[in-house]
Amino acid sequence: MREIKLRAWDKENKAFMPSEGYAICDGDVMGLRYGNEMEDVLTDQIELMQYTGLKDMNGVDIYEGDIVRFDTNVQILESEVTYYHGMFTIKKYGEKIPLFTGLKVIGNKFENPELLEAD
Repeated sequence: MREIKLRAWDKENKAFMPSEGYAICDGDVMGLRYGNEMEDVLTDQIELMQYTGLKDMNGVDIYEGDIVRFDTNVQILESEVTYYHGMFTIKKYGEKIPLFTGLKVIGNKFENPELLEAD
């Protein structure tokens, strides 16, 4: 069974929230945004990303929204990890394919959007 982990991108502060900095309660995200008091954080201000259950070739956890590099034996491609029709996928030649081993996390769609410009 894969470990269920989430990470949260705070759109207002443009930063990942520390894992101990938020909780999900009845579908709403509660966060430690200012000081040590929990406050309601509107769900549209936070983007939650799920851990895929896989690690990259360097042992780094792979999450939705990560940008991974992989070698197709023809060229080196970079693509975003997404959740599509019940599975985690990456885009290759315009099609979504399941995640596989041999990937390397090189960034994420929030902090490194320039990596997806050619996508």
